[in-house]
Amino acid sequence: MVEIAEKINCPDCGAPLKLEAGEVIITCEYCGSAINMAVGKKFFFKHSIIPNNYTLGEMEGVTKSWMQKGFLKPDDLARKSKIQRMELIFLPFFIVHVHATSKYSGVLTRTGQNIPKDGKIDKEYYWKILGRRASTFPTKEYEIPLKGKVNFNLSKISKGAKFLNSEMDEKEAESLVKQEINTHHRYLLSTEIDTIHDIDTTMDIKNIEFVHAPVWFIKYTYRGKQYEILIDGASGEDIKADIPTSSGIFGKIFGR
Repeated sequence: MVEIAEKINCPDCGAPLKLEAGEVIITCEYCGSAINMAVGKKFFFKHSIIPNNYTLGEMEGVTKSWMQKGFLKPDDLARKSKIQRMELIFLPFFIVHVHATSKYSGVLTRTGQNIPKDGKIDKEYYWKILGRRASTFPTKEYEIPLKGKVNFNLSKISKGAKFLNSEMDEKEAESLVKQEINTHHRYLLSTEIDTIHDIDTTMDIKNIEFVHAPVWFIKYTYRGKQYEILIDGASGEDIKADIPTSSGIFGKIFGR
């Protein structure tokens, strides 16, 4: 666990760093350098940022447009709802490029016969890990618009936006990726066989990139209840949305 020092300066520009408990990779708000506090050195992996493309007023328009379109929404949602809060947050993600191969053997029993099976799952991934702990953010559902990323630059952080540092470093992110891919491959395998006798997974980590992406967190009320929408600040697409039904019963969908 990283201990919080009374005063920590940026190794590049010497400016004081703002460090909150639990944060590991800190971005200097003066020069933009990223520092790995776990080792006390500059973070050398590529750091990119995806610019936000919407002002507060424009995002309000995007939100109202979302309320007016799509299925499962009350006809009066846009007229009767009230936006309570709109907050832009730049979230830290690790994008891990990995080639994963699982060799397996087992038995297919669902046909009523015990049929031995063996084979290989061979996949290429750009796996996403959110660098924050105890978060309910739907990382798997979020298609990070990586085509819009640029080299990290402080000028790309929108005025008034909240910027979050990572609470883990690349080693922990890599470990989580391996755990999640192992689980994913076991899930894929469950569609092919019923009993796994053996599975051996190897992973080749090709690249790790650290990216900050803009997400709008929007809270609104409708008929006395509060709901939330998460919207990608680069594309304006909804990531996750709470939708009230016409009868006022709470419901959820992911995407449009």
